[in-house]
Amino acid sequence: MSSADKFNSVLADSIKDIPHLLQFDLVAKKRLDALQLDALLVYLIDTVDASAIPYLAAQFDVLGYKGLRLATTDEQRRDVIKRAIELHRFKGTVWAVREALRNIGYPDIVLTEHVGAGEKGWAVFRLELNSGDNVVSEDMIGEIVKMVNEYKNVRSHFESISYQVVFDDVIVFSDISMENPGVNDMDGLFVGGDFRYNGEESYNGNRNYSSDTDILTIEIIS
Repeated sequence: MSSADKFNSVLADSIKDIPHLLQFDLVAKKRLDALQLDALLVYLIDTVDASAIPYLAAQFDVLGYKGLRLATTDEQRRDVIKRAIELHRFKGTVWAVREALRNIGYPDIVLTEHVGAGEKGWAVFRLELNSGDNVVSEDMIGEIVKMVNEYKNVRSHFESISYQVVFDDVIVFSDISMENPGVNDMDGLFVGGDFRYNGEESYNGNRNYSSDTDILTIEIIS
C-alpha cells in the first residue's frame, strides 16, 4: 500500500493499514469526487437544470394557472418560480394579477377597477394588455382569463379583457430609371426625370428630355 493512498484516505490512522478498508475508502472517495455538486444546488433557480423546474414549481405551488402552464420559455418558468412566494403572499391584489401576467411575457398591463354599473360596480374590473411578441388566439385569451381568476380576489368580478396587437410593415421602393433616379422629398416619392424649364437645368445635351418609363414596385413584406 503506497503512502499516497494512505494520505488520500480519511480513515483514522489506526485502521489505515487494513488493506480492504483502505481500498473501500479510496473507491468511495473517487466516486464522490466525480459527482457534480452544483447539480445539487436546486434552489439556485437561474442555473438549476431545466428538468428540475416542474418539481420546483410543484413545491412552490405555481403549477397550472398559477403560472407554469402559461409560461412558454425556460426563462419565464424560472421567473414564475422565483416570484412564487411574493405571488402567494399578495394573492388577491391588483399587484399579484399584474405580476403573474408579467412573469409570462405581458409587461404592459392596464387594470381598471370600478367599471361596473349598479351597486356592485365597485367590484368590477377590466384588463387591457399589449400582446407584444406573444401569439394571440382565442385559446390563449381563455388561458389568461383563467390565470387572472386564479390571482384576483374572490369578491372582484372580471368583466372583460382587451389587447393590442402592434406590428411593423416594411415598404421597399425600387426605382429603376434609365434617365434619372427617383426624387424623394418631404411630400412623397417622385419616380423618373423631372426637368423644368425654369433656368435651373443646363440644356447641354447631357440629359435626354424625351419621355421615359419607370416602374414603381411596392413590396410589402409581412
